Amino acid sequence: MTSHIQKYFWDIDPKKAAPKKHPRYYSARILEKGDKRAVDWLFRVFGKKRVKRMLPGIKLSPKSANYWRRVFRLS
Repeated sequence: MTSHIQKYFWDIDPKKAAPKKHPRYYSARILEKGDKRAVDWLFRVFGKKRVKRMLPGIKLSPKSANYWRRVFRLS
């Protein structure tokens, strides 16, 4: 995990970070609080299609959920 991404995961030891094991956790944090670089990282790690498929099961604020539904063109 890059130092740019670490700031979103202040509660995780960077040496023990495991995005591939916990994709929803990492996706939720980045989709809710991340900047463009963080979202680009998320898409590189998981792929945009996988993030889109996970979106309905990720708990986001109503504002963020609405934004990402529009980005991914989900109804």
